[in-house]
Amino acid sequence: MLEGYPANHFGACVTDPPYGLSAPPDIRVVLRAWLDGETYEHGSKGFMGRAWDSFVPGPEVWREVFRAMKPGAFLVCFAGQRTVDLMGISLRLAGFELRDLGGHMFFSGFPKSLDLSKALDADLGMEREVVGKYEVTRDLSGGSWRELHGKPNRAAMHDITAPASPEARQWSGWGTALKPALEPFLIARKPLEGTYIQNLRRWGVGGLNIDAGRYAYGDKAWPGPQDNDDTRRTSKGGDNGLGGSSTFKIRDRKIGDQEWNPLGRWPANVYATPKASRSEREAGCERLPAKTGAEAVERTAGSAGLDNPRAGAGRTADEVRNSHPTVKPLALMRWLVRLVTPPGEIVLDPFLGSGTTLCACLRERRDGVGIEADPEHLAICEARIDYHRGIRS
Repeated sequence: MLEGYPANHFGACVTDPPYGLSAPPDIRVVLRAWLDGETYEHGSKGFMGRAWDSFVPGPEVWREVFRAMKPGAFLVCFAGQRTVDLMGISLRLAGFELRDLGGHMFFSGFPKSLDLSKALDADLGMEREVVGKYEVTRDLSGGSWRELHGKPNRAAMHDITAPASPEARQWSGWGTALKPALEPFLIARKPLEGTYIQNLRRWGVGGLNIDAGRYAYGDKAWPGPQDNDDTRRTSKGGDNGLGGSSTFKIRDRKIGDQEWNPLGRWPANVYATPKASRSEREAGCERLPAKTGAEAVERTAGSAGLDNPRAGAGRTADEVRNSHPTVKPLALMRWLVRLVTPPGEIVLDPFLGSGTTLCACLRERRDGVGIEADPEHLAICEARIDYHRGIRS
């Protein structure tokens, strides 16, 4: 994959690899193969039927990335909630140190939950009484149907039904999953050579650009308190019945007469921003062949499967030119590139996907190298990169 690049070449890696959400039946089989130095073949079709997404990249992939990165260089690797453990193990077996776990907070995910009350009635063959209706007004592309098309989304009208059996009444309100609002990313590092300072002097990497990663005050990328200091109450407070109370204030470092940093709040391991909007996804892709929303998510037009939000982003669009299913927000990727890449260093993305990492590199004045195996996705990458190169120039 990286045979043309020498060892210790890249100063950072920011990537969104396959998540392999179809987890294997027995994790011990995977670990046995990895520990024996073998490639684990899952055989699943992967997310939305994509074969390339059938399983997380194994240690043999990350070893090559490890070889090509400089000692002390950071790697940011996105992962799925159900397979982030496997991704971490794979990175560890390749030689990386796991330094932190971060999260992209987007709040708009669709809960893939089974309504146990309805399922019980269906299993008993009992018909539920319709007692009302509700409308789902938002889709996974980041805007409401009314905003996108100026008309109601009648396909998103849902029945409200009452339990028909005693068992269904007992389990009314119970489901099987939470609403996904966060996507994890692992922050790993190739081990230092010597101390931080020794590594910095020899290789020019090894730290995080704290000031470049700060949240401006009021920036919603920081989902916490928006004042300039964070007042905390100790566990001795009378509010919890332990007798007596006290508070203390945590402030950023003092600069001159100011008790807060004018550059912004210290970066945390969370970044809140909506998923990439349709306009952001499509920017630069005007010359690419168009697909209908149904074709983009590989569903049949007019089918119940297309109406289901689980079909994915873009399913309701009249026309789609960027059909990649997992486009990351540009703001998020720019923040990560700034955070882990010293000026003059080259960013690697071995799973380029829709090209957002290299678009972020262009906007942040960093050089980058991306690798993408799918010809259709490669065309999307090229179109989007050309667009952002024009903005940078």
